[in-house]
Amino acid sequence: MTLFGTLLLAGCQNELYTDTQKDFGSDQGAYIAADGPIQIFVEEGKEYFIKDIKVGLAVKENKACEVPLKVGDQAQLDEYNRKNGTSYLMLPSEMYEIPSVMTFKPNLAMQSIPVSLKDLKFSLKGDYALPIRLSKGSVTLVPNEEEALIILEKRTRTKALLMNNAGSESGDMFPQDFKVKQWTMEVMIKRSAYNANNKSIGGTKVAPNSSPLDEIFTRFGDVTINPNQLQIKTGASQIDVPSSKFAAKANEWYMLTFVYDGKMTLVYVNGDLVASREIRIGEYGLTGFWLGGSNEFVREVRFWDIARTAQQIKGYTWKMVNPDEQGLLLYYPCNGQKRDHETGVISDDATKIWNWATYYNGDKSKLDLPMVGKFDDNNGEMYVFPAE
Repeated sequence: MTLFGTLLLAGCQNELYTDTQKDFGSDQGAYIAADGPIQIFVEEGKEYFIKDIKVGLAVKENKACEVPLKVGDQAQLDEYNRKNGTSYLMLPSEMYEIPSVMTFKPNLAMQSIPVSLKDLKFSLKGDYALPIRLSKGSVTLVPNEEEALIILEKRTRTKALLMNNAGSESGDMFPQDFKVKQWTMEVMIKRSAYNANNKSIGGTKVAPNSSPLDEIFTRFGDVTINPNQLQIKTGASQIDVPSSKFAAKANEWYMLTFVYDGKMTLVYVNGDLVASREIRIGEYGLTGFWLGGSNEFVREVRFWDIARTAQQIKGYTWKMVNPDEQGLLLYYPCNGQKRDHETGVISDDATKIWNWATYYNGDKSKLDLPMVGKFDDNNGEMYVFPAE
């Protein structure tokens, strides 16, 4: 909130803002009391009532007044997305109820805007936002304090892949001459213990007789580090993440992200950068992808032919991504469901580890389900991300 807004709120808390005429040319003013966007996590099919956004009057009066609201302004949302590098979608009007006018009874100077959410259904193309703006009626608006935004982040309730100590791989997803100038690999895992070295996570398959520079191999533990330390082997070298930066704990979910931007190799855990180093430059050649059985529980496996930004990595740590997004080569939600790449229809199918990505949709991009693997529903409760 701006300094002016802070001073204005302080005045309202004292029940009278005495200099409204001097500051914005009116004896009365209306404003929205919200310190930045209101962000909430919601699940599909549930109902929610939001009262975090409040409308205030600069001066308490002994007469009633009305303040009109403008809700769902696309231009307001577009401007927010432009300034913040986001891509929120407009919340469809059938999914919310909100009054068009805020009526203030005599001697009332502050009240919540009642927002009801219902019949929520998310799109794979992104999360929703609802812009709110005060409209000028009989009351002057306080400059720069007339807008608010509700951001609805999806809380995912899903099955997860239980590997049961058996991995899966495909070595011929891509042509033998397939190369990428950059890449990002994301794998979300949970393990019951970190008590042995060389427990693999995942990586790429390289062409026969290719250079070891093209290897992407990730794991926990090595002869020179602890079993709960994270490591990536690539470019005929490696990065050992210091335990002071990250030491894995049993029975906790981690989103592990590895990025190559054409020069630097970077490692993130739950969206936070924990290590970076220049190891090699140039293109990577790859033919396939693999997941290690030591992971135990796995979900949201993604491989891109671009270097995802720190903002993108952080923003989508616990969220699903758009399967149609440019640069997404492989996308395994690991939820026991299959996505039809032509129609976008999602159906239950636990026979494979299905690739939802459409950017590269080779038939060989799916992974076999390990003989002892399954899509686990957490005793019917499912796994919830982000955690409640």
